[in-house]
Amino acid sequence: MYISAFPHREELFEITNRWLSDQLEPADPLKITRIITYDSFMAWELIQDFISDLLPLLFAGSVRIKPITTKKELKDFLCRSAHRRTVGIEALIKDYLRTPEYYYNSSPIAGLIFHDDREHILSLCRFKRIKRTAEKASRYASEYIHQEVLKAAHPSLSKRLPSEVFEDPGVLAELIRAEKKVMAQIQENGLRLPKEIMTIRDVLGMKVVIDQSDESGLESALLSLPGLDIVEKERHTGMYNAVHYLLEVPVDTDKMQGRFQSAVPALKLASRGLAVDGIENDFKIFSSTGLNTIQIDLIVTSFKELVESEIGRSMHEKRIFDQRQQQRFYGNIPKNIEYIIEYLLAVGLSPSIHIDEIPIKIWGRYLPDTLGFSVRQLFNMPEYSLIDI
Repeated sequence: MYISAFPHREELFEITNRWLSDQLEPADPLKITRIITYDSFMAWELIQDFISDLLPLLFAGSVRIKPITTKKELKDFLCRSAHRRTVGIEALIKDYLRTPEYYYNSSPIAGLIFHDDREHILSLCRFKRIKRTAEKASRYASEYIHQEVLKAAHPSLSKRLPSEVFEDPGVLAELIRAEKKVMAQIQENGLRLPKEIMTIRDVLGMKVVIDQSDESGLESALLSLPGLDIVEKERHTGMYNAVHYLLEVPVDTDKMQGRFQSAVPALKLASRGLAVDGIENDFKIFSSTGLNTIQIDLIVTSFKELVESEIGRSMHEKRIFDQRQQQRFYGNIPKNIEYIIEYLLAVGLSPSIHIDEIPIKIWGRYLPDTLGFSVRQLFNMPEYSLIDI
């Protein structure tokens, strides 16, 4: 897992590769906790600074900020926004207000809405949740491992459709045999995933709501910001219409160090197992060792397309649900990778900075209960049981 929004992405990537090979080092839990806590703080501060610098170049007037923790808050805000509406948008809003629960409105989100005095939405940003990050990392790794399984199976299987696998007992048996062979190879020799395969670029993301015909004005504004580089640009058309940019922005460690003391409550740090005494110096040393840039995922969209992406044809949650339903990789390895990465990220959020072992092995077989039980242990939470033993 190579999270491009983290200054210490190289170190986290190395730990991820070792954990997928069941190679735990005693210092790993504390390293993970520092990366998750400190890098998330810097990334979140940097994207807010970036938006604060960009929006005045695009919009006149004052900007207000509304924190949101559920998608209901965002969807409701869009429904009452003062943006000019078409007949189609009005129909979508009417349907949403009739049955809001149908639109995944209880989905959690850690984000901010930026709007003007009339509640025109100008921009929004969010930090991808642990579960979604683990799922995405698992999907990337599974694409790579899937090819290894096919290589270990009969060559003709690479030409079979996924649906055919489950209809043909012989094909299914061959895939099971091949997966066991790959599992044994990983158990004996370890696993080294390529960085390009495991790069996640959208953990830190934002949208800017403008007329897409003003694209050149946006790019001029972006390039006027000191140290910023446009790494990629991609246009999406069809069900989902937007322009997607990958931006590289500089990390001002001096500024981050100055903000850390007042911005991060000591209670939060203690709840993650970090020693509060000397924490400022710890952050200063740590923040000086990372890379000097991070990447921000920027989507430029219109108000109409933003509404479509939240309650219309390209609803974000529906696309996530479809991705989960259309998983084309057979076997235990993809789910095990997801469990290991989700557990790794949970370690960084928990009060536990010492663990005896990685509870999920890539060559094992597990029910979801195993992951849930292991994560609850990290947080010192009781097991859901009718009796105590």
